[in-house]
Amino acid sequence: MFWRVHTGSLLSYFVVKGCEYIGKSVGKVFEDNWKKSVPGNIWIYRPPDAAQSFNQFSNLRFSQKSPCDYMMFDGNHFFCLELKSVAGKSISFERTKNDKGIIHYHQIKYLKSCLSYQNVIPGLLIAFRSTDNTWFLHINQWDALINSITKKSFNESDLLSYSHPILISKKKLKVNYRYNIQRFIDDVTEMEA
Repeated sequence: MFWRVHTGSLLSYFVVKGCEYIGKSVGKVFEDNWKKSVPGNIWIYRPPDAAQSFNQFSNLRFSQKSPCDYMMFDGNHFFCLELKSVAGKSISFERTKNDKGIIHYHQIKYLKSCLSYQNVIPGLLIAFRSTDNTWFLHINQWDALINSITKKSFNESDLLSYSHPILISKKKLKVNYRYNIQRFIDDVTEMEA
């Protein structure tokens, strides 16, 4: 049995298994939906998340950060993807490593480092839940976007005005989504050509 429960942005789904309740963050649901959408002929890998500490004095806070959420290979192109799900109308980002935001400085730095390799396509998948749109932003357009705004967040209108994102085709199931991964790959590789 499955129930969908709205409890704010932290937990959105509860799955009942016997007497156990398992909560999943909206971001993890987005990641699961993406992974389940990938056809069997495309390799996908999720690097393990770094251990996180809630105790500020723990040595865990110095653990290595995950480079990105997913790596995919379709036989021709290697994709490095950071997935972000946005509850409101805008998403915050870190311009420097001392800032606080949803899109982290180290994530952008890693994705930019991938630009030096041939046939590697790095970028952000951003799901704006308020409009039900999911966009791919190639990392080579990041600087143009954030340099065009003075605030520490951007909304969907900013994204469309200051960059050229690709709208990801998806199909709504009862609760979850299935993304058209092959069309995504075709659209992105066409943009690369």
